[in-house]
Amino acid sequence: MFGDLAMMIGMMLFWVVLIAIGFYLLHRFINDRKEELSPMEILKVRLAKGEITLDEFEQLSKKL
Repeated sequence: MFGDLAMMIGMMLFWVVLIAIGFYLLHRFINDRKEELSPMEILKVRLAKGEITLDEFEQLSKKL
């Protein structure tokens, strides 16, 4: 009786840990992809957000 219960709890724990590891790896993969922006892409994002003007964008893009 207790052996079956322990086995069932062990299997449930195994699957919970496996799913948690999967979500963690997926989260890391998604966050790592966001950090791979080139300097020109960063400038384009800053221009789109209004953080820099078009003149500043052109000056900075020439320096890159």
